[in-house]
Amino acid sequence: MTPVPGDRGRDCTVTGVRPVADRIVEVRLEAADGGRLPRWTPGAHVDLVLPTGLTRPYSLAGDPTERSWRLLVARSPGAGASAHVHDTLRAGDTVRVRGPRHLFPLGGGSRYLFLCSGAGIAPLLPMARMVRAARVYPWSLVHVDTSSRLLPLRAEVEELGPTAWVVPTHADGLTALEGLRRGTAVYAAGSSRFVDAVAETAGADVAVHRQRFDAPARVSGPGRPYEVVLARRGERIRVEPGTDLRTALHEAGADVPVSCGAGICGACVVPVLQGAVEHRDSVLTAGERTAGRRIVTCVSRAAGDRLVLDL
Repeated sequence: MTPVPGDRGRDCTVTGVRPVADRIVEVRLEAADGGRLPRWTPGAHVDLVLPTGLTRPYSLAGDPTERSWRLLVARSPGAGASAHVHDTLRAGDTVRVRGPRHLFPLGGGSRYLFLCSGAGIAPLLPMARMVRAARVYPWSLVHVDTSSRLLPLRAEVEELGPTAWVVPTHADGLTALEGLRRGTAVYAAGSSRFVDAVAETAGADVAVHRQRFDAPARVSGPGRPYEVVLARRGERIRVEPGTDLRTALHEAGADVPVSCGAGICGACVVPVLQGAVEHRDSVLTAGERTAGRRIVTCVSRAAGDRLVLDL
């Protein structure tokens, strides 16, 4: 269900923008041509292409059966994409949207724990609703929300039932991991600080499915030059120090999607046929990193002198 590289997206009409929590707005989108938007499953995200030229990924937070798409956008520092959404985007505007992409799917489990902070609630709301509708018990959802004025999002969480609640601090959210039963599927979404704290508190024996909404701090030098072979195109390119792989691929004419640019969404993942990868992303699982068959081209690079890509 994940679009292949080359997805140009579709025009969508903004049908509503409203605040639902401190520094978080809800955006509703419908197909500009009146048609039905592509189907999606909980955990999916779309790429919002703004008139400013910025492209950012946002998780779908609504009901997969509805005609509209729902996004929850938190305001980030600076004058970036989120500032445009909060300050400029209005009902009636047209925006380009790519996707959906299904890179954070809900897997099977006998019990579930959903932990989120801020706008990290977006992908977990549809997951919790799906689990509740399937009558999979026990499950619980804990949302860290510091909102003091706007309550729609808080009320929405609490309406899910007695196993969903809102807490004011990260520390309060982490207490949900105490006495975690073996076999619980844990899903965490939100800031890197919160998601990493969940994984650390849960321990190495617990598989935590993670989605970060910002880029974690990482140590990365300029690296060294390396060769990339585009197997299907029969071309070779040289990636110079200080140039990310995705940029080098674009300059060579390869069609690789552009989205977050921070290794947190997975839009620019490319299959690897040969060569070792230096993984710098926050998307791939430990198993995928070990296998070395995929690379997130906006941040990761070759660990050696040569990579062969399925492009």
